Amino acid sequence: MFSLFRRLDYLLLYRSNLISSLSRVQNYLPVVEWVKRLQIRHTIRRQESRMTNLLQEWKSQFQGYSRNILLFFCFNFVWNLGLGMFGLVYNLYVKSLGYEQTTVGSIVGMTSLAAAIILIPAGIMNDRFGPKRVITFGLVFTIVALTIRSLFEAEGGMLVSSFFGGMALAVVSATILPFMANNSTPQQRVHLFSFNMALVMIANVVGIALGGLLCDFFQFVIGFEEILSLRFTLLIGVVFAALGVIPVAMFEKSEQEIQPRREALNWKHSWRSHKSSLQVIAIFCLLGLLSAIGGGMIVPYLNVYFEDRFEASKSAIGIVVALGQGATAIAFLIGPMIVKRFGEVRSVVYLQLCSIPFLLLTAFSANFYLSSGGYLFRQALMNAANPFYNSVKMSYVDRSLRGLASSSGEAVFNLGWFLAAPISTGLVFRHGPYYGYAYAFCITAVVYTVISYLFYFFFGKNRFKPVEESQ
Repeated sequence: MFSLFRRLDYLLLYRSNLISSLSRVQNYLPVVEWVKRLQIRHTIRRQESRMTNLLQEWKSQFQGYSRNILLFFCFNFVWNLGLGMFGLVYNLYVKSLGYEQTTVGSIVGMTSLAAAIILIPAGIMNDRFGPKRVITFGLVFTIVALTIRSLFEAEGGMLVSSFFGGMALAVVSATILPFMANNSTPQQRVHLFSFNMALVMIANVVGIALGGLLCDFFQFVIGFEEILSLRFTLLIGVVFAALGVIPVAMFEKSEQEIQPRREALNWKHSWRSHKSSLQVIAIFCLLGLLSAIGGGMIVPYLNVYFEDRFEASKSAIGIVVALGQGATAIAFLIGPMIVKRFGEVRSVVYLQLCSIPFLLLTAFSANFYLSSGGYLFRQALMNAANPFYNSVKMSYVDRSLRGLASSSGEAVFNLGWFLAAPISTGLVFRHGPYYGYAYAFCITAVVYTVISYLFYFFFGKNRFKPVEESQ
């Protein structure tokens, strides 16, 4: 009996302590709520501070850019707006003419092969004569070639015009990276390359979305036939691209254009003087070839992929691809913050590896919205690494060889697309729109993983010294 009363006493004591504790907690509830509000306010202020610092950082960068760089931004926007419209519509135009997927692959392959052939000579011309002359020459011939491609319907004519168009377009692309590097300082390059990539993505967003909407507008509102609506959209894209001639004509002349180099190239002397730079160029050629083989399996056919697997409309395809470009543009603008935390090399590796799960989601998803979501995140993460990638390249290569570095990387990239085109289209033709694309996406995932490892192996261990530091 005694033990029973003792247990009851313990229970009453416990209850009284519990009530006392609850009353104390209730008394402190206003204080706890006040602390929570302070934490929320602190978090908001910290985020606002970060955003303010980011905007101030970008503002100071813009104030330091030269007139040539600002004109270059104008050119790059209208140029890529037109190319975005053309790139979205052209594959659909070829399919509307009744050609198979293998014909689309042949056209992509011819364009890439032509670029691979001309890019290194274009880079050497850029180093010798300056970018203004080279880019003007490439612009005029690209516009002519795109116009011809918009009008030809015979397979032979499309292949020939694609070949010469690829050459002309490659001449323009070979000048872009060295032009930006030569008109900027090492401290400006990460921001400059990031903003340029974001600008390209925004222009592509506008061009792709406008291209898809114009196709449906001409076909379903005005009542044109499908082929005619696609052709009109292609020609409108060419007009937008042609506007890029205006800012290019206003470029200030560079040293190469004022005093062009007349002496013959001496490769032995270049090897002795710039051995480290040439080794870096060779490494980036290897990485670029692998990247092109991986990307060439899927990137040129993403618009056709959504149509084949999900039977999506042209407007839906245009919106999805445009959203992917927009997400990439945002990633480019945030990119310098990532570099500050992890450094350029680690940022490239982390972003590339993080994109692979989303690549596989796109590969195996049978739902249009899930596949589109995977595409958006993969597009943003993978492409967000490009500015840092290019900044590392330009940092380790001598100024006199930057045209060669850019053009050789572009050349092997286009060569990789040429090699990958028949593999990808063959997989889709043999295994159908589900398993064919799934196999292609898986191959790309493996290749991107290898590239990330090799990039860290060569540039994450300080094996080379930046050119500006060694001078």
